[in-house]
Amino acid sequence: MTVRQKISMLITAAGFLSSLVFSCIILWETIEQPFRIIDSELETVAQRAVNIVLKSEKNSWGKGYSILDDPLIVGDDRYWLKIYDQNTDQLVYQSHLATLIDVPEPVPGSSATVSVIIPRKKIHLEQDRRNEVTFRIKGSEIVLDGRTFLVFVGRPMEKLEEEIWGIIIGVVSGLVFSVLLLMAISYFVAGFILKPVRIINDQARDITEKYLHRRIPVTGDRDEFNALAQTLNQVFDRLQHAFLRQKRLLADASHELKTPLTMMRLALDEIRSAHGENPPDLQAESHARLTEQVLRMERLVKNLLDLSSLEIEGTTTEDPIAVDKMLESLIADYRFLADTRNIQIDIRLPEQPAVKGNAEKLNRAFSNILDNAIKYNVDGGRVEVVGEHSATELTISVTNTGPGIAEAEIDRVFEQFYRVEKSRSLQHGGSGLGLAIVKRIVELHGGRVKLESEQGVWTRVTVSLPSVG
Repeated sequence: MTVRQKISMLITAAGFLSSLVFSCIILWETIEQPFRIIDSELETVAQRAVNIVLKSEKNSWGKGYSILDDPLIVGDDRYWLKIYDQNTDQLVYQSHLATLIDVPEPVPGSSATVSVIIPRKKIHLEQDRRNEVTFRIKGSEIVLDGRTFLVFVGRPMEKLEEEIWGIIIGVVSGLVFSVLLLMAISYFVAGFILKPVRIINDQARDITEKYLHRRIPVTGDRDEFNALAQTLNQVFDRLQHAFLRQKRLLADASHELKTPLTMMRLALDEIRSAHGENPPDLQAESHARLTEQVLRMERLVKNLLDLSSLEIEGTTTEDPIAVDKMLESLIADYRFLADTRNIQIDIRLPEQPAVKGNAEKLNRAFSNILDNAIKYNVDGGRVEVVGEHSATELTISVTNTGPGIAEAEIDRVFEQFYRVEKSRSLQHGGSGLGLAIVKRIVELHGGRVKLESEQGVWTRVTVSLPSVG
């Protein structure tokens, strides 16, 4: 079932329930109103009958006959009527219709609708095919001239019953017609409501790999469909960004792998063409170049795999880490490399700074920072590692006295494969992925990293991580 059909069904169901409740109320009032009118009429007939009977009794006093001998004394034979004297429990009067048929008498003060079978040969009261007649009977207690009378009066209501059934059939027919009409209207209304969704769907279908720059137009209306369009546009923005990053990564990786592969091919050609004629030192140089390029490719592939793995991960472990011990261990490992170039390493860390995270990943991040600080430093320079600890944050700054970075390039140093000076990076075996890995690791730990530099003087990388105390 489509959404349009579901909306149509819901609108129809809601309209049907509303119409049904309204129709039931109207039908109830329509049916009850005639009964109230008949009951009022029967009450009036009862009062009038008692008055006539009392007058007739006075007129017949001493004349030797009873009013029971004249069932038409009240002047109307349309009503079934019986009057009892409550004091003597005697029947005072009964109408002509009451002498012909027997109808159950209701409790005084109440009304009842009863059906009785009356043969047509006995009296014609518009009986149905089963000779059944429906009566409305009302019982009343009337006090007049110090006497209490029980009056039971009724009248046939066959025509009223037919009219009521006609009303019921009319209401049901109108309800069915209104439901069918509502279904048709709701179907078109649902189509009108869902028109923006169809437009969004068609436009989203047109945004393919070749047309990722396209977006769904957003109008000025502040409704749910515009909110949906804005959300989809944000998704397409992220998708386009990821797609462009993927293309750039493939292009950069291909470019980075091209140079070592070319160098390896040349070295292999030299070895193959020599046929043992080249001196041993030249062959050793070719083997060394080949080994160097293989190691460079290995580092590049490893960094690519590490970065891809970090991009996929959304969270990291939360083990307590003593950052001071980690940095002291790393500095001890890098001190030999620093000593070969007469680079001094100074360290000032707060006591027992701790964070939560993955020790292996943070070790990799700080290792990349220290490695860059030493590689891209001047001989006889200095590296400073300074830590600051607050109640909520631990900040580690690594500063070197290298050539620095131009201000225009500072914002790009954390991009994949970006190198400030390609020749200098190649000289030190850099691939342009080190700081990109650092940034991703720090972000996984809920921190932030920034780079500051004064060209020709110093460069500083600052890492801020949430502290645990």
